[in-house]
Amino acid sequence: MSMDETIVLKKAAKPLNIDALIMTAVYIAALTLHILITGAATIFNLTPDEYSVTAIAAYLNGLDWSPTVSMGGYYGYFQGLFYVPVFWVTDDPYMRYRLMLVINGVLMSFIPVIAYRLSRGFEVKRPAAAVFSLICGMYPSYMLLTKFTWNETMCCLLPWVFLLLLYSAYDCTSAIKKQALSVLGGLTLAAAYATHGRMLSLVAAGIVLELVVFFTMKKKLFCFSGFFGGTFVGLFADRALKKFFQGALWNVGDGKSAPINTIEKMMSRLFGENGTFSIAKFFQTLIGHFFYFFSSTWGFGAVCVVMIIVAIVMYYRRRNRTPVTLENGDTDAKTLPYIGDKTAVFCWFSLLLMGAAFAVSVLFKSTSTLFDKRMDTTIYGRYTEAFYPVAILCALVLIYKGKLSRWQSIAAFGLNAVAAALTQLFTVPIVTNSETFVSAMVLGLAPMRYGEGLKALYTQTTFLKIFATVLGVSILWTIAGLIKRFNKFRWAAFCVPLAGVLIYSGIYGYIKYNVPQAKNAKRSADIMTAAVDKLDGRFDEITLFAVARDRYVKTQFLYPETTVKVASTVSAYRKLESKPEIVLANIEETPELWFDELRLVGSLGNAVHIYAASESACEWAIDKGYRLGESGAVTYTPAELKTNSSAVKTNYDEYADLDYAGEGENVTLTLPNGAAAYTNYTHLQKGTYTFTVYGEGIISGTVKLYADKGDTALPVEITSYTDGELCAEVTLDKKTENVRFTFKNTSAEPTKVEKLIIRKVS
Repeated sequence: MSMDETIVLKKAAKPLNIDALIMTAVYIAALTLHILITGAATIFNLTPDEYSVTAIAAYLNGLDWSPTVSMGGYYGYFQGLFYVPVFWVTDDPYMRYRLMLVINGVLMSFIPVIAYRLSRGFEVKRPAAAVFSLICGMYPSYMLLTKFTWNETMCCLLPWVFLLLLYSAYDCTSAIKKQALSVLGGLTLAAAYATHGRMLSLVAAGIVLELVVFFTMKKKLFCFSGFFGGTFVGLFADRALKKFFQGALWNVGDGKSAPINTIEKMMSRLFGENGTFSIAKFFQTLIGHFFYFFSSTWGFGAVCVVMIIVAIVMYYRRRNRTPVTLENGDTDAKTLPYIGDKTAVFCWFSLLLMGAAFAVSVLFKSTSTLFDKRMDTTIYGRYTEAFYPVAILCALVLIYKGKLSRWQSIAAFGLNAVAAALTQLFTVPIVTNSETFVSAMVLGLAPMRYGEGLKALYTQTTFLKIFATVLGVSILWTIAGLIKRFNKFRWAAFCVPLAGVLIYSGIYGYIKYNVPQAKNAKRSADIMTAAVDKLDGRFDEITLFAVARDRYVKTQFLYPETTVKVASTVSAYRKLESKPEIVLANIEETPELWFDELRLVGSLGNAVHIYAASESACEWAIDKGYRLGESGAVTYTPAELKTNSSAVKTNYDEYADLDYAGEGENVTLTLPNGAAAYTNYTHLQKGTYTFTVYGEGIISGTVKLYADKGDTALPVEITSYTDGELCAEVTLDKKTENVRFTFKNTSAEPTKVEKLIIRKVS
């Protein structure tokens, strides 16, 4: 053959992988939305949940935050491992926090991709698969609750990772690859339990699923050796790592038992000597959990329950029947498989996962010591809603396959109605008689509380609004299931309204919860920053006395190299192994009345007080020009006293920094008839105290003493009463909060006040 006759063979171009393009687009869309939502974040506000997870990463970077971490519960360590590199990138604590949330977004954006791939594996066409993936992957709790550094990201992601590994192994023909996937499946279950104790539900669901499929379907999802071996090795490693982290950060092993919020604590409540398990509480909480599932999904959760259970029952009823051939040659539809093995496995996994999640959460919450105090305990959603989208995808696949019958649609409406009735009878009385609640734990109900603030307590009216909304939307699901015209595109008839209500829930939660949370977190962080920055980095260790948890953990996060210790009470302060140099306390606290070595640095005008607790600290304060308070006394100068509008302050500059010596010394306070001067709200321990007012014409004044911000009058006795001094005494038989002392001029002549001093007598 001559050269000019040579035939050039061109390599055929590979066909365009449309599914890969769609999954890439889905991932980018999800990640973009996650990052945009992250933009509102500032610093953590959910403590100790968020803080304990970040503390794991800090510890692996050489930072020991155990004094503050050990004051809270244990929340797992696995998610904290993903945050370790953040400490290498920046020293800015605010940037560190945002980068952690970006990592959450990067991880969470894989969920819609996995949902799309699974849908395609169930022979769902691309448009429907894309819609399913977006509904499930961008579920409101996925978008909102993962914008914090608690462990929700891994709790949401790992069930999907397990599903992906399961079906990859299911379709795998290579023995070596299937064994590797089996090991990874087992390790995924162990990683879930390492994330949080409540993920025991995924461990149980995964193991039981493998056994159910093997014994009832005669199939192996994973290789037994790799799957159970990976699970066992993973759980064994988790036991060792958990013991290590709990010992290092929670001081477990030094005479301290397992920290709160662990499976071990739950088991002790169930089977311990002082166990709090109650059948009645369990039943009330179980009903409340179903109520939250159905309500937060706008009634679609009931559709999921009915369809999944029916699909499993029908699968086994028809699986072993011999097909009957009709006279026309067709096969009797009643003898055809209701669903295939692959879909049946998905139904089983959804049912087992939801069942285990409900069991674990209900046991956790029905035995909680806060059962009668927190409204969200019985209707708790956070522990279970990470799994709702798995059930939702399963139901959408069944609807797509035409498995939603008319009677199932009606049954779903009936299930919503029964859940509402049982909730009203057994759970509502518990909730409405409780005192407080944490809105993040039942955030999915907030969009139905029309006209109510997010922080408002639940009332009977609140529940009536939710019942009416859920039943109203449930009618929509029933109609979509009954109309024959929807047969071909019934999945779209469900997806369009479902996407609409979920988008509304997501936007509502973001505006009403995430944004305010970020602002609150920043305000609290600013308070602690203003206090600690005054120390100029002079002290490597500070002690926080009776400071709220969210403040002391923020202090440690903002100043990671500083050793932050906590003394929550007077007794705890006395038990400190080494006496501190610097103490920070809330403005309401008065530790200087109990500990003579504490000298207030500056004025009483800040949200947090700084106390010098050693000679070197006092010398530092004097060198800085700060004013040191009197030992064993709380002193108010005319510049610091609160007054009503008729009082007159001369030479008073409202912008003066009263922290410094000399500032405000020339201020005089005159009280005409009817004018009053009063202290800040102050917390006082059990004991006897004197309130002494010094000045001119004091004998013409009267005093009042109230606690609880004016709600409770305290019996006060006048012990000395002269023109230049008035001394009032009160004895408290317990710690009393928000005490305020008021001095009022009741004569026609003006009174001048020079100072007011609080002292502890005994």
